Amino acid sequence: MDALKLRKHIVETIRVCETSLPNDVKNALRRAYEEESRELSKKILGILRENMEIAEKERRPICQDTGTLTFYVKRGGWSEEELRKAVNEAVKEASGEIPLRPNAIDFASGRNPGNNTGRLIPWIVWEPGGESLEITVVAKGGGSEVVSSLKVLPATAGRKEIFQTVLESVAQAGARPCPPIILGVGIGPSSEIALDLAKRAVYLRPLGIRHENKVIAQMEEDLLKTVNMLDIGVHGFGGITALDIHIEYASIHPSSMAVGVVASCWALRRAILKVHGNSASIISHSISLTS
Repeated sequence: MDALKLRKHIVETIRVCETSLPNDVKNALRRAYEEESRELSKKILGILRENMEIAEKERRPICQDTGTLTFYVKRGGWSEEELRKAVNEAVKEASGEIPLRPNAIDFASGRNPGNNTGRLIPWIVWEPGGESLEITVVAKGGGSEVVSSLKVLPATAGRKEIFQTVLESVAQAGARPCPPIILGVGIGPSSEIALDLAKRAVYLRPLGIRHENKVIAQMEEDLLKTVNMLDIGVHGFGGITALDIHIEYASIHPSSMAVGVVASCWALRRAILKVHGNSASIISHSISLTS
């Protein structure tokens, strides 16, 4: 596959990411609608699902905040230089075509180039492995990002202290991240590791899939029930607060344990492009791009 075709496929993956929720998120929203008992919250969930359907049908962004784009990339046989160029050009093209709100502002100058590119943006994370090229596109909105939190606990802290940290974060956030949310909790030896794990927990594992470690999987189940007992609910009107919670962890330091908490709004935007030879598909949405 040549660079021009790859760029076009990345543009289409960005479009799908911004206009169509992945299948696991659609299913979680459907279940939440079926299970929600509060009349007003159920009505709002119905409106959110209707918005989702219109956006997909008309190929328009689900939300006016089209987010900051992050790309998790398994290179396959491509070089970083080739892929960085393809991603940057695709973001510029997608910004005009879809269109995307210009969300990249240079901190030093205050200048907004208007195409969602800038210093170190779009953010690209190079992942190990992969015989085929695989690009996961994530769009993270500002409303859910402003409630991200980090707390460093003593290494002797356990499940109770971790749960308390997460509950305090969710309670303080309230309705600001547009619940029902999807929550990621990262546990590690340092702040940057914990927050990286928390974001991966939100976006890189499909909803409804539990952690491979049974202890962590049980913590996810129990924490989800506990968070939903806060009764913040859909946009703050009570009821279901979180669609799912994922925990990822790394071995901690003998004297410290960092706990990062990252949320996505109800519209978790993720699309995964897989390229093998001349064939390409958006596997998160079961869309073939090969003509």
